[in-house]
Amino acid sequence: MHRYGVSTSNSKADMRARQSWLWLTTFFLVSSTLSACGTDAPSMPSPEPSLESSEAPLLGTVTCLLGTTTISFSPPLTNTPQDTTVSGVGGLTNCISLLTSPVTSGTTNFPAVLRPGLACDDLLGIRGATVNIVWNTGETSQLSLTQVIISGGSTVKETAQIGTVVSGKYAGATAVRTLTFVTADLENACASPEGLPQYTALQTLALTLIP
Repeated sequence: MHRYGVSTSNSKADMRARQSWLWLTTFFLVSSTLSACGTDAPSMPSPEPSLESSEAPLLGTVTCLLGTTTISFSPPLTNTPQDTTVSGVGGLTNCISLLTSPVTSGTTNFPAVLRPGLACDDLLGIRGATVNIVWNTGETSQLSLTQVIISGGSTVKETAQIGTVVSGKYAGATAVRTLTFVTADLENACASPEGLPQYTALQTLALTLIP
């Protein structure tokens, strides 16, 4: 059927064409608007820093409650000053570690060193010492210490050696090593013609790791 001289099929074709044109126009307008506003997916917030990385390191301690050390003198020490080579070896047990890598025991030694003009009275004097420790783990520590007197009496005397761990395991830690020995053993040996070839003392060790 023809109306106003235009076929029905042509009218339907024109309508479909106009609908397609409107749809494309709408699509491009919406796309342009979304692009202008920014439709990218929101970026994920940065993760919170972990407590492990933000917290300050904790203090750690190592305390060895029992031990002995034997210090040797060659030639034997007397009350008369003389050049003497001094060396020592010992052991530490019952070690307790807190907030640091654990150890349970260790052996101590300091290399032989020549001390000029040494006499028995100098055993209680202020002097430096280097002590090496081999822990039960196979790791080693080297301590640089200075000896001071804590207390003395007619029965026993006690000295403290205070310093730091200069290298190896627990490097940077402060160190306190105590030695306790029987007073009479030293005095009698030093006064004898033979002198004092060696003496054995109780020893303890405390390390404090500072962050």
